Amino acid sequence: MNNRLLITLILFSAICHAQSFKGSFDLKISQESNDGNQHIETISYYFGEEKTATIIHARGNQPSLRLIFNPADSTITGTYEMNDKKGGYILPMNNKYWPTMKYALGEKDTLNNSERNFTSNKKEIETYNTTAISCSNDKIDATFWIAEEIELSLTQVMAYQFVGSGEEGDDLEMLANCGIKSLALYTSLFDKKRNSTIILQIENLSTKVDITVFNTSGYNLSDMRKEK
Repeated sequence: MNNRLLITLILFSAICHAQSFKGSFDLKISQESNDGNQHIETISYYFGEEKTATIIHARGNQPSLRLIFNPADSTITGTYEMNDKKGGYILPMNNKYWPTMKYALGEKDTLNNSERNFTSNKKEIETYNTTAISCSNDKIDATFWIAEEIELSLTQVMAYQFVGSGEEGDDLEMLANCGIKSLALYTSLFDKKRNSTIILQIENLSTKVDITVFNTSGYNLSDMRKEK
């Protein structure tokens, strides 16, 4: 067995093991600064048996971007539609193009330089009974409403947003340092550096996945793996 095939098999096994959750949901992110400026975006997530996909829903006249993560062949495929044309690209799945891959594996979700408090506060979100956990460190003050039975951390979810050369994803470290391994269905977070409040809310949570989201037929894809 050659080294490349071995690395691919290890990567496939690691990601599948780290993300036992199979299903789909929308992540709504609302950010408001002290001057009143507000930014809202929605990203759809699809966790299948062998692949994961996200759709970043654009606003205005910009095209939405779909990303398909396939550990089996170590690729990330991006697709979009613009002016009745279907285009996209294929990236190699590596640290250059996906520097937050280590966070997607869940191995960074370890309590570090943070104060964490398990509360007795509970409420129902998306039919799940959630419990509030607070976390503070030098970068954030946050409250996570977690569904303990869903083994997928918010850090892992956010890791899929940092794709492309130059995307460092340093902000994920502040979440990972809280060491919360279950899915937070609602998160209220104050970013001390940016002096802004961020709300992350899971909506339309389902244990089903429409497999057509992984279909790239009809798209003109540029293979970036061939670039030197």
